[in-house]
Amino acid sequence: MNNDLLIPKISSIPSQRETGIEKNSPKGEFDKVLNNQFSSSDQIQTNSITPLKFSSHALSRLKERSISLGKETLGKLENAVETAAKKGSKESLILSDEAAFIVSVKNKTVITVVDRNNMNGNVFTNIDSTVVI
Repeated sequence: MNNDLLIPKISSIPSQRETGIEKNSPKGEFDKVLNNQFSSSDQIQTNSITPLKFSSHALSRLKERSISLGKETLGKLENAVETAAKKGSKESLILSDEAAFIVSVKNKTVITVVDRNNMNGNVFTNIDSTVVI
């Protein structure tokens, strides 16, 4: 059996000098890209709250139910998720004036959304916390 198909032959690995990245150079390609990222106007702050993601299901519910979220509500929602995370929550029900959000705290992802008018009679399962905002 010929092993050439399974394991490619590699003659040599290019040296750092051949790749243009020197070992002791603080301005290697990675450093250049990293510095460009942090010098942009959208600078990442280490103490900022990780933005929430919305599942495709949650996005479709927002659209179907004509739920619009303003910056203030999104900020409160993000803060509520951070609070739930500090308490060790995994899946949380977050209640606002406009809607109820089921959120995966670990993944920082809104799983589904129910507007205030359709909340009556709903049973929320598989949650371990509730935050009212």
